[in-house]
Amino acid sequence: MKMFRFLLFPFGVLYFLVTYIRNKFYDFNIFKSTSFNVPLIGIGNLSSGGTGKTPMVEYLIRKFSDKHNTVLISRGYKRSTNGYVRAFSSSSPESIGDEPFQIFKKFNKINVVVDSNRVRGVSKILSEEPKTDLIVLDDCFQHRKINLKLNIVLTTYHSPFYNDFIIPVGNLREQRNSYKRADVIIVTKCPELISNDDLDHFRKKIQLHNNQNIFFTKINYDNNLKGDSKINLDLILDPIILVTGIANSDPIVDFLKNSRVVFEHISYSDHFNYSQNDIDKIEKNSNKLIITTEKDFQKIQLLKRKNKWVYLEIKIEFLENESIFNSLIDKAINTS
Repeated sequence: MKMFRFLLFPFGVLYFLVTYIRNKFYDFNIFKSTSFNVPLIGIGNLSSGGTGKTPMVEYLIRKFSDKHNTVLISRGYKRSTNGYVRAFSSSSPESIGDEPFQIFKKFNKINVVVDSNRVRGVSKILSEEPKTDLIVLDDCFQHRKINLKLNIVLTTYHSPFYNDFIIPVGNLREQRNSYKRADVIIVTKCPELISNDDLDHFRKKIQLHNNQNIFFTKINYDNNLKGDSKINLDLILDPIILVTGIANSDPIVDFLKNSRVVFEHISYSDHFNYSQNDIDKIEKNSNKLIITTEKDFQKIQLLKRKNKWVYLEIKIEFLENESIFNSLIDKAINTS
């Protein structure tokens, strides 16, 4: 695999030049960005996926949607529709994308919109919902057509952007030093046991600028499983099946192993669209309990099942300085 990526190096150089020139055009105001009077907070990454954007989006919604009329705007990856689509009760994972669908079903106080053109998406939802006073944009770090009040970029602890290379040699969507555009860097999926020396080493490797803040988070799974049944993970004694269709299954696999759960893992590609045939194959000749991710369950629950399917809810936890992070969000909202 490494040799194959090395052979693609010339394409990586071309990709680098295209993204570099595009960014410079924005830096020098040759390409223009649009500003709005509503605070826009962007969650994105330099890598091509798997950094934990959805849990971070959910964190912001939990913390701030009670006080603010909040809208989530996403591009709706792999959806069957085009253009601007607002989520309603009739929406499905196919029409708005699996992650926006999950958030729409989970948080009934917010509006959810999908549009690959973020400027159009913001403009339309503000005309429909003029009382909106907070917009969270998912996966928008490369979407420079719009000016953000606070630009948050995520990178994982075990695969930091400073050790990566640009596509197709590596997983970076643009050059490493693009991180300088971020106001906040959040290191996700940190290990349970991590020393202050490890955190300091990470800070030094990133080389923060004076206007930047860095925070470290880890994944927390809720032992109280939800879905077709409600059961505590600690009460599971028999072997089960784990089904995942996400970019990186390592955290959930490690969590189940550490919880001493015996399981068979069936893994699909990220954003996998399950069919009834897939469900039938998974359940064939087995009545085992099946655990999946919340994102996968939102799609699977629409299909017929004979087994009980449950999911692990995921949340993020700050290792330190959570109140400082929340103060930065408050400041961004209240000074717009």
